Amino acid sequence: MPKLAAFPKAFMQALCKDGTMTVSEWIRLATPLDVDGLEWYAGFIGMEDERNWLRFRNEVEQHGKVIPMLCCSPDFTHPDKKFREAQITRQKLWIRMTAALGGSYCRVLSGQRREGLSLEEGLQYAAECIEACIPFAQDHGCL
Repeated sequence: MPKLAAFPKAFMQALCKDGTMTVSEWIRLATPLDVDGLEWYAGFIGMEDERNWLRFRNEVEQHGKVIPMLCCSPDFTHPDKKFREAQITRQKLWIRMTAALGGSYCRVLSGQRREGLSLEEGLQYAAECIEACIPFAQDHGCL
């Protein structure tokens, strides 16, 4: 397992919104760094197409690096139960993405604090959603 991985925080607008940097360009930029891996984000442009998952994994591995972790942002604190259920389904897609990329960890940014929702309710919702994903993550080697 890698000990240190780089995340492209400074390039998120370019990689996720305006496309001024491609994922392949970021891979080439980051691979000379003295790190073991490249942390991934589910919202990179191109990740919505499952055919790209293996392509990007191969690009990273050709540079001697791995993708140890995927960062994603489901909204597990939304007050509507059906909305949260849809987010669980989305999270399971990201768990599959993590496994396809060769990762072992899926970092979940689980929601936000909402006005009108107590801290306890928000924590309960987030915990329930995360717990609902655990068996799926275990089945995919991402836990």
